[in-house]
Amino acid sequence: MELKPQQRLRRVWREGLLPRWRDYRWPVVGVLGLAALVLGWLGFRGYFVALGEPRSLWDLLYLSLQLFTLESGSVSGPVGWQLQVARLLAPAVAIYVAGSALAVIFREQIQLLRIRFSSGHVLICGLGRKGLLLARAFRDRGDKVVVIEKDEGNDMIEPCREDGAIVVLGDARDRQLLRSLRVQRASAVFAVCGNDGVNAEVAVHTRELASSQQGDGLSALIHIVDPRLCTLLRMRGLSAGTEDFFRLDYFNVFESGARALLSEHPPFDEEGEAEAEPPHVLLVGLGKFGETLLVQMARGWKSTYQKTGSRLRITIVDKVAEDRKDSLAIRYPKLESVCALAAVQLDVSSPQFEEGSFLFGEGGCCDVSYVYVCLDEDSSALSAALTLHHRLKDHTIPIVVRMRHEAGLGTLLGAKPGGQFETLHAFGLLDRTCKPDLLFAGTHEVLARAFHEHYVQKRQEEEEEEEEEEKGEGPSREADPAMADWEELGEDYKYSNRHQAGHIGEKLRAIDCVLAPLTDWDAEDFPFRAEEVERLAKMEHERFVDERRSRGWREGPRDPDARTSPYLGSWEELPPKIQDRDRDAVLALPRILARAGFQIVRRQRSEQR
Repeated sequence: MELKPQQRLRRVWREGLLPRWRDYRWPVVGVLGLAALVLGWLGFRGYFVALGEPRSLWDLLYLSLQLFTLESGSVSGPVGWQLQVARLLAPAVAIYVAGSALAVIFREQIQLLRIRFSSGHVLICGLGRKGLLLARAFRDRGDKVVVIEKDEGNDMIEPCREDGAIVVLGDARDRQLLRSLRVQRASAVFAVCGNDGVNAEVAVHTRELASSQQGDGLSALIHIVDPRLCTLLRMRGLSAGTEDFFRLDYFNVFESGARALLSEHPPFDEEGEAEAEPPHVLLVGLGKFGETLLVQMARGWKSTYQKTGSRLRITIVDKVAEDRKDSLAIRYPKLESVCALAAVQLDVSSPQFEEGSFLFGEGGCCDVSYVYVCLDEDSSALSAALTLHHRLKDHTIPIVVRMRHEAGLGTLLGAKPGGQFETLHAFGLLDRTCKPDLLFAGTHEVLARAFHEHYVQKRQEEEEEEEEEEKGEGPSREADPAMADWEELGEDYKYSNRHQAGHIGEKLRAIDCVLAPLTDWDAEDFPFRAEEVERLAKMEHERFVDERRSRGWREGPRDPDARTSPYLGSWEELPPKIQDRDRDAVLALPRILARAGFQIVRRQRSEQR
């Protein structure tokens, strides 16, 4: 994200000048105070000698000290430069010292006063490692950041304040505290307290306080530790729909981290170019992150290579590998049709792991193409990675180590061209996932973007099929703001796509269907009945009309600047081509939902009664 000039100046001050001043301010203040005292003594001595009234050493020292309290600087007659400088410098030093002392004593009250007049700030509940990284990331963007932390002994409070964030001690579940911090006027709220129950309470109180807020609404992002629970909560949120004044989304660092890791270190060609044989991935550790990584890897392989019929080879190394492999097969029935899974039941601290015979097949050949180490403890992960690196030293096989942070040993062992550890890559989970842009791209945003991309794709297909541009269809893509890429798309169109994503639950209820976590990877081909497609297409048009009219659009010739559209009439009045666009959006819904990890299922008869 490119920073504005004002934001760059703030960063220079905050990251360059301010830390240096904090490191040396008291020695500098001490030197200036001593200089004021010496100059005052010299100035008073010269002044009284000129008057013919010399004073003693102690009298001159006393008068010099009084300069700091503005009691002795008012003298008549000619004054030397030493006294002139001293009677300005001494009060300045005194005011700075007194102001610093008062700021420390009344820091919390001053912060609360600043917040009382704030709006558009980012509120972060919980100051663990995730909270600190988020606070720094938002401060780097130039945002005003307010943090709530319950533990006054938290070692991260001072570094967070030094980064320019306002830290308030208190319980984030306290509704009155949230109100006093003007949560209803914030731009976003992040709940990262380390406890799912506490984070959920923060979300409930935030929604209640935001209900009186006018505008595009407050975004609340809640961290959920368990990836499966996070998926269930997202599913419930999509089924319930969205509210204009409040947008709630859930995130999990394991899911976000797995996406980021596969984007940075993909085990296969994502462009779908045919490979001689499927890659062989070695996955060490199948905890929450390892499982999430495996599932996302398998989905990516299916969407890219399902037509080839080949299966991605994955070898799981874990001390309970067999049990976890069986659990995966139960929860993801189609996994075995996409991946050839092998389980190696070993503890990474065992001699068998040190020996590394599982790396080599018959004839002593190693066909592993990528290694991911996903152990929970950083020290164990690094140890296992170094062991594998030693065993594979004659091969150029990338080894990616998942760690909590990239600092420390991860940085020392970072890959350098031509270095000893060139194939070893440290992936700091929290450093890579606690980024505003990544977290704001939550479920609703993913779905909204997918709806827009589908719309653009269908429009392009229409234009390719036409021999000449059809009259009345408006401008070409170059001039049509609705056809822009997502990053350049106007907020009005983004809002419409987000509103469409929030309407999914209502559509599914209308045809007795519900959302479920994606376990059937053939669910992208969900068989809508013809009458269901027609009904949902009409519902989509009605949603579009209501949303447009609520945003000030009127019926008329197509003119985005004037907010007029010829398609705000009834369904029957729409041209067949526009009706087909709504039908296409319905038929694309299963594929779009699959991108976010959901599928459509029909209710059982017992559920319908």
